[in-house]
Amino acid sequence: MMLPRRGTSVCLVPRRPLFHRVFPLASMMLLLAITLALPLVASSAHAQTVDDVVRRYVEARGGLAKLHAVQGLRLTGTLELPGVSVPYVLELKRPNKMRTEITVEGQKGIQAFDGRTAWKQLPLPGEGPRPMDPDEAADARAQADVDMSPLVDAAAKGFTVELEGRDRLPGGDTIKLLVQGKDGPPRTMHIDTRTHLVVETLDRRDVDGKPVEFVTEIGDYRAVEGLVFPHRLEVGPRDAPDQRQRLVLEKVEVNPPLDDARFSMPPAPSARGGRNSAVLP
Repeated sequence: MMLPRRGTSVCLVPRRPLFHRVFPLASMMLLLAITLALPLVASSAHAQTVDDVVRRYVEARGGLAKLHAVQGLRLTGTLELPGVSVPYVLELKRPNKMRTEITVEGQKGIQAFDGRTAWKQLPLPGEGPRPMDPDEAADARAQADVDMSPLVDAAAKGFTVELEGRDRLPGGDTIKLLVQGKDGPPRTMHIDTRTHLVVETLDRRDVDGKPVEFVTEIGDYRAVEGLVFPHRLEVGPRDAPDQRQRLVLEKVEVNPPLDDARFSMPPAPSARGGRNSAVLP
């Protein structure tokens, strides 16, 4: 599960409405956290060890055949922010479609990518759909991965994976993987040596021009139709626990019916109620 890579998506001191930044952070932490179940391996030849880690990871997830059979996902839960909780839904569809939705005081906020166009709609009265800015669009494209992991078909997706060594967290010993994509900073994943599940991820992002280390804590793993998903995620600045966001999943649906139209930007109503001012891509 991938976190937003740029400070424009996450601010410690909000200058825009909080919900304007919630979608990429919540969705990306979910997508990054789904990278789980990596077994501890021996330190033989480096390339072979990484291949062995990824192979066992895929098997632990349910196997490549089952993963490839997933054509769509819907994950439903609650996003808990400082002082407020809102309903949250993430939908994914192959090959590269995504949609996140929250509801704030009866108003729906949406961020989506249909494979070509990344767009959003703020949960405010009178707001219509609009294209995302380039940074937001890059995050949306990164989220549009039904496999929900850079380790599934990593090379084809443009990721490199390396072993970094061992570490110890409060919950026990871990093995660290370094994952690097075509864009954005590298991310470190901590895999518990007893459960072989990812329990923490780390990455650095620019916030107001300053590098900030973000941590994602992951837990409550459950099996759903032969695949394994974390159901509790907490993300935020490592040195500011009170500013973290928590996502609690209540339901994971595998291969639900998902119409392509849900991911495409709808026409925006014109101010005069006449012809639409936006055109579908």
